Order: sequence, then C-alpha cells, then structure tokens
Amino acid sequence: MDYTSNDLISILNANTSEILSLMAETNSLRDNNIITYSKNVFLPITDICRNECGYCTFRKDPNSDDAIILMKPDEIMDIIKKGDLFNCKEALFTFGEYPDETELVLSALNSLGFENILEYLYFLCNETLDNTRLLPHSNSGILKKNELKILREVNASMGLMLETSSNRIMETIAHKKSPGKKPELRLNTIKNAGKLKIPFTTGLLIGIGETNLERIESLIELRKIQDKYGHIQEIIIQNFKPKPGIPMESYREPSIVEMIKMVCITN
Repeated sequence: MDYTSNDLISILNANTSEILSLMAETNSLRDNNIITYSKNVFLPITDICRNECGYCTFRKDPNSDDAIILMKPDEIMDIIKKGDLFNCKEALFTFGEYPDETELVLSALNSLGFENILEYLYFLCNETLDNTRLLPHSNSGILKKNELKILREVNASMGLMLETSSNRIMETIAHKKSPGKKPELRLNTIKNAGKLKIPFTTGLLIGIGETNLERIESLIELRKIQDKYGHIQEIIIQNFKPKPGIPMESYREPSIVEMIKMVCITN
C-alpha cells in the first residue's frame, strides 16, 4: 500500500489501539519470522569532531584526558583480529567529522606517515581485507564524490545518518554548532554514494526538536533517493536519549509509542 503524507501524519497522530492494529498489519508484511543481524567490531578511530551537536556523547574536546586523538594501527588490527576469532562479519570504522582539521589529530596522522584521516582509513580498511575475514564499513561524515569513490575500493558498504532534512533544526540547540549537519550536504553525500553504487546505511534521529511533518519529509527525501539509485540497504530509526552533561540533557526523549509509529511508517 502506498501512503500519502496525510496518511503518514494520521499514523503519527494515532492513538495506542490504532497503533497496535498497525503493528499487526506491518508485521504481516514480513516474508518470514527470521530476524537477521551482523556481528561487528566498533572502531572509533578518533572521537575528535568539528561538529558540536547538542545531543552528542561521542565527541570529546581535544584537550580532554579521555579523548581518543587517534587509535594506532596495531591497536585497531588487534581488535579486528579478535573479532575475527569470534566470527564477527563487519569492521565498523567511525570517527568525528573532519577530525584532521584539529592539529593534534593531524600531527598524530603525520607521525604515522599519513597526510589525512581518509588516507589512514583507506589503509586500515585494506589491512582488514588482506588480513581478516571481516568486511569494512565506514561512517566518515560528509564526503565528496571523489572521496567516496576512493573509499569504495576497500569498503563493502558505507554509511551516514541523515538525522533530519529540516534546515530549521540548524538554528536550534541540536545543530547550531554543527556545520556538517546541514541537510543539503548530507543528502548530497547519500546521493553521490548512490551514483557510485555504494551499498549505504542511513537513518533519522528522532526527538531532537523536529515536528511530525519534518520526520515524514525526511523519510520522503530518503525514499526519493532510494527510488532513483536503489543503494540504501538500511534505514536506522534512532531515538534521542538525554544524558548528564550534554546541552540537551533536560530535553524529553521520544516515547516507545512514538518510536513504534516511526518504525511503522518507515516500513
């Protein structure tokens, strides 16, 4: 069944009994009752990031004692090889956006013989392919088409959360200090991945100040891209979670019912 924007708004505004009925309908669309998953190892190469999102707990200040300035190759490969022993299938490489704009990160890269973070990432992905059975998946923030093309050589898939297509959120506490969260930039990265036929993971972050209509508009943007390129392998519907110390620590998190509604309309 094809739903209009008004249909989707009605679902997001539905009461609990209506949602239970919708859940049953959505469940009936499954081909079977099998739930699949892929075991991975998580590799935060650095937690330095140019963005300062109001909800983030990943980013660290470069001068913080617990900041990961740069994981070393031996450290990374040791984790990956242990994951291989436990039959993990994926090496998930991630880092903050444009971390090598920070002098400490750039200096650490240079000391290892690399000019920038993407050159280092390519090396790590290639080492993973050559020395283990794991498949690299990189989440590297916004990238240019030529950067995606280079990384495609050593990645089974890649990813970037859209989070929201709402430019209005750029003026709020969630994204006002995060130039890389501009929707146009993120949508262009997802589109360019499609042009290059890179299997891609993306998704939305629910509860950062967006309206129901903006949630739907974000999904529609992803639907348009998928209809054109057919490369989106996974859409994550992630909930905002307030935590002590973040700028949005007092903000309300989305309820379980809200999240169920979002999963229903995404399906």
